[in-house]
Amino acid sequence: MIKGYSRDGFSRLMLGTHLGDFTDEVSESYRDAIAFALQNGISSIDGAINYRGMRSEKDEGTAVQELISSGKLRREDFCITSKAGLLFGDITERTNPRMYLEKHLKPCGITEDDFCEYDGLFQTLNPVFFEIALEKSLQNLGLETIDVHYIHIPEITRAGTDLATFYDRMENLFRWYESKVAEGRIRYYGLALEFMGTEPEKEKWHFELEELKKRALKAGNGGSHLKYVIYEYNKLCPYPVTVASQRVGGEPVTLAEACRRLNFETVASMPFAMGNALKQYSVRELLEFALGGADHVIVGSKSKEHIRELLAYVNEKQI
Repeated sequence: MIKGYSRDGFSRLMLGTHLGDFTDEVSESYRDAIAFALQNGISSIDGAINYRGMRSEKDEGTAVQELISSGKLRREDFCITSKAGLLFGDITERTNPRMYLEKHLKPCGITEDDFCEYDGLFQTLNPVFFEIALEKSLQNLGLETIDVHYIHIPEITRAGTDLATFYDRMENLFRWYESKVAEGRIRYYGLALEFMGTEPEKEKWHFELEELKKRALKAGNGGSHLKYVIYEYNKLCPYPVTVASQRVGGEPVTLAEACRRLNFETVASMPFAMGNALKQYSVRELLEFALGGADHVIVGSKSKEHIRELLAYVNEKQI
């Protein structure tokens, strides 16, 4: 296991590892892309335990292990993130999420009742689940410490319970996260949002970041390592910057502004809207737009040429 952690924060551009088939060919492309990115200016990799049935995390682990063992990279030179909360499987074991629940989670006390479901996604805030997921992610990545670990789409549990219960469950999970920071298993934690950004008008997804900040401070006995918020932001989904969906100090503000006032760093996901925005705008237009609405932007790519193009723009603009 590789010791240490990043000495710096996220790079402006982060490499995403969400999309792609479960094939060896896609894994090889990801490993090459990760190695290229980490050696050419993108020092942060965004991941999650459920991406590609854990193959993405395992590909990340293989890539960074090779770079470090060959002396091309040091652990302090890059940031690695992961996410948990969604039911996951392990494609290497040929175990889908339902099978993983039966085989690995139920023996630890995790059952169907721990999850809320929306559109085929099963989400939980149970710290026992997060403990299992974190340890598996560290194993997949070959690391002793993950730089940032996210709660993945907590809005699903919010929609499946009342607001007071949701806040209490989040506070309990924050307490677990603070213990993992103390143990050196993670450095920081965050919120990987989806529906609060894409559907800000729907009350069922809604919770206040200001209240979560208070709960995190309480869980951390006055200090908190809750630091990052991911939201979708692109030309087709500008709402985190245009819709006043939050309140801070009693004042209506946008999601992005709430993060700024609460001292959360923001990360924009899906700047190209899964490719749909490319029908109307150029890559550079979309990247410039995304960078204007968040501190960091995740660009999913398995292509070194695509990464080279993105880096050329960032270097040209001196971002």
